[in-house]
Amino acid sequence: MSNFAKELNDLQVVVFSLDKQLFGIDITVVSEIIRLEKITPIPNTPNYVEGIINIRGKVIPVINLHSLFNINAEGWNENSRVVIAETGESKFGIIVDAVYEVRKISQEAIKPAPAAVSAGQDYIRGIILDGEDLIVLIQLDKLVSVQDLMEACR
Repeated sequence: MSNFAKELNDLQVVVFSLDKQLFGIDITVVSEIIRLEKITPIPNTPNYVEGIINIRGKVIPVINLHSLFNINAEGWNENSRVVIAETGESKFGIIVDAVYEVRKISQEAIKPAPAAVSAGQDYIRGIILDGEDLIVLIQLDKLVSVQDLMEACR
């Protein structure tokens, strides 16, 4: 395979952290990354829905990945970010502790998640082995039912 063809198969991944654990998402679903701002809570939504934000006149639901993944949260700080993602016709934000970089990852570096880890968790696309780092690659379109998310925030 030529280098050009190999690069076409490479994946660009936005790498972020939650409680010192690294995660990644395909950059093609990321529309922007913003500082954590005022989030308006919405009553009677699932516990992982932090609320809604206003981005240039559009109301965007925001998911708290700490709640969704049952990961310890120490609170937000100056490094906390909201990654705005678009999957299909839906746009939503996910709160992360910090965004580090965009990494180019070869398909060979993505390994299947062990069955004990991925059982019942369709959103885990694989585990990226990148040097010393293990990065959990997630598929946002399988993370939550986007339809349920939109219904919860109406």
